[in-house]
Amino acid sequence: MIIALLIVGSQSAIAPGSQRDRPSPPFEELLRRPVGLRPELRGRHPRLFFTADELELWRERAHTTHRELWQEASQHVRALELEPPPPGSPTLDRSGVEQQPGDLSQYEIAYILAEVSFAYAIERDPRYLDAAKRWLMTVIRYDPWGYTFRTPNVDLPPAHLLYAVALAYDLLYNDLTGPEREAVRAKLARQARLMYDYFRYRPRKRYSYSQNHTFIPMAGLAIAALALMGEEPEAEGWARLARAVYDRVRTTFGVDGYYYEGFHYFVFSLHWIIRYLDAWEHATGEDLYPQWRAKLLPLKYYVAHSILPDGRGIFDFGDAGRGAAERNATQRERLNSGYEVFYRIAAKYKDAESQAVAEWLRRDLRTRTWEPYWAFYSYDPSVRPAVIESLPLAYYFRDSGVVFWRSSWRADAVAFAFKCGPPEGHHVAELLPRLPDWRLNTGHAHPDAGSFIIYAHGRYLTGDTGYTGVKLTSDHNTVLVDGRGQANDGRHEVFKDVPYDRLDQIRIVEVWATPEYFYARGSVAAAYSPELGLARFDRHLLYVAPDYFIVWDELEAHDPHVFTWLLNAEQRIVEESPAVHLLINKDAALLVQRLLPAKAEVQIAPQMVTTQGRPGSVERGAQEQRGVQLIVRSEAARSLEFLHLLWPVKLDALRTRPKASSLDGARGALIVWPDGSREVIALQPTRESVEGVVTDGARAVVSFRQDLWRRLIVHAGTRLALDDKLLLSTSRPATVSLIADGQGGHGVASAAAPFELTLRLAQRPREVRVGGVAVPFEYDSKARTLHLRLERAGRFEWIE
Repeated sequence: MIIALLIVGSQSAIAPGSQRDRPSPPFEELLRRPVGLRPELRGRHPRLFFTADELELWRERAHTTHRELWQEASQHVRALELEPPPPGSPTLDRSGVEQQPGDLSQYEIAYILAEVSFAYAIERDPRYLDAAKRWLMTVIRYDPWGYTFRTPNVDLPPAHLLYAVALAYDLLYNDLTGPEREAVRAKLARQARLMYDYFRYRPRKRYSYSQNHTFIPMAGLAIAALALMGEEPEAEGWARLARAVYDRVRTTFGVDGYYYEGFHYFVFSLHWIIRYLDAWEHATGEDLYPQWRAKLLPLKYYVAHSILPDGRGIFDFGDAGRGAAERNATQRERLNSGYEVFYRIAAKYKDAESQAVAEWLRRDLRTRTWEPYWAFYSYDPSVRPAVIESLPLAYYFRDSGVVFWRSSWRADAVAFAFKCGPPEGHHVAELLPRLPDWRLNTGHAHPDAGSFIIYAHGRYLTGDTGYTGVKLTSDHNTVLVDGRGQANDGRHEVFKDVPYDRLDQIRIVEVWATPEYFYARGSVAAAYSPELGLARFDRHLLYVAPDYFIVWDELEAHDPHVFTWLLNAEQRIVEESPAVHLLINKDAALLVQRLLPAKAEVQIAPQMVTTQGRPGSVERGAQEQRGVQLIVRSEAARSLEFLHLLWPVKLDALRTRPKASSLDGARGALIVWPDGSREVIALQPTRESVEGVVTDGARAVVSFRQDLWRRLIVHAGTRLALDDKLLLSTSRPATVSLIADGQGGHGVASAAAPFELTLRLAQRPREVRVGGVAVPFEYDSKARTLHLRLERAGRFEWIE
């Protein structure tokens, strides 16, 4: 488990002198760079991903070092079992939201064609060749590529077909007849020309570089250009455009590994960047992977932390899935994780963690991928994988303003995430003014600043609502102001025309994570329209493992407002009292107790969303229920605090439950547990005794029964006392989180420099270990205190 150091202030994720001082060449200059095939590949096929000689090596690997991956990839070659839809078939013009049982989308058609072509290249089985020709010669008769009703020939389905037909042309080149080869070449050139003409640079043209509707078409165009170079005079120009656009794609791509469009769009999109990089390197000899290293390596943390402990669901920030409607379905498909991307990242950077994530996704979780044959191509057996348990259990995507925490990498883990950042990350605020040819497209980002997702006891207990056509703040676990949400709430692209300097102020101000304690504070006010006059919305999320969450919201405005606090449930909500509710999901629940304000209007309502419509009409989707929502409305006020206790619990454990109340003077809470122990949570320093607790820490938690403590947490402080007895002190401000377990205890202590720690213990420990190594210590039997010296950060334990 990493120890996340305290982060304060409003820094962006860009270090001084990095992107800010680095000049961005004009797009016209990028277009002038020459592009050419490696000399030995001119006039030869295959050349995109391997040569004829290299294929001999791959055939050998398919039966030796890569045997398992090839068997998985080739066990179900769909082109042998299915027929391609004929030209003019209605299925070709139905988008994903309109498809009927048995339909094949143009995306699937592309993958099927690429798959059988790849299979033939490795196996040389005549059945594969016959099927590949049948699909290829049918696909080139489709007109248009893509949908007739929106951007025919120039968007995502045509990009997929450009890639698949170019790959088939390259791999089958020497097995096609002269007329077949000419027909495929002519169609491929025509479609590449249409794509190029649409994206061709003109003065004042702007591209959505960081959005998948740009970099996927450019990957398709680049692969087609490389397949036709030397045969079509225009192909070099197509390749130059793709190379120039991809230079900007890399520049604008997220800097911390988080993918702002959502997990499913990551899976849909990221492998296209990898296909582009691989084809470009093999065909031209220019290896662009070193330039992408800083952008690609952190992606493993995003995917690993985005998957719920059950291995089937995801943290569904952004446009991802159908929320509770999908999770409550009786049948669910295996999760698609795009694991082959991580085999390639591991191979290119010799990265053991990426290899571990790929293996975990494929072997342990049994997730799917679009094109498993690329895992066969990408895998490097010389990269020994790390163990998945070595990955950090908490990860803070600092630029994006998203932090994840989980108790372990096992299926029974508790896991949660907190989100409070601008739609594409803080780096955009500095980068956008320097790239006049960049147009933001944030249609898949949601107005969800301050929201959180909680998974515990094997269940998704509260969180998001998935992919929606109309984005609403009311779909998320956050706050409304006079019924109004964040940004331009109520449309598909809610951040359009909102100054990014304002969005950049949405940020996580503090975050801390240890195995025993998590705290994050988000500054959310800038997410709302200035006309609302919201001067402050600070959301504090505190988790005391393994028991409970505290959600504390501080709201201030220039004029009185009604504030609405929202929490989503998967299946049903039971009201036990106006201030106590159970969010129930099968055999688990989230007990929600409102501690502040004392008076509020409470409503339980179906969570209705507008689903995505078909391309071009995305805001015209159907209405769908995705769970149930708890709605808490305050009285009108200029300033207000919401304070809630959230307790994840198994339903059969609800017979006994804690009792909680607010501590107004301490801005905290008191919990009385069924065994009689008391727990004080101080959310600010307590100069005077509150329930016997005094601390100078920014936050503190002490759980005790009689005069014995079982949990001690001090955040950024030097002392914690109970009933005039000093429980913990440090020689400099530190954050300490400790658990006494009956056999001794354990925890984490961290400070800015080495420090002395004094801890009240009932008896002298037999041994004290720091980082697993026994260390010297002192014990004062009269004062009953342990004293030791610690370095800046460390995990320590004591044994009775």
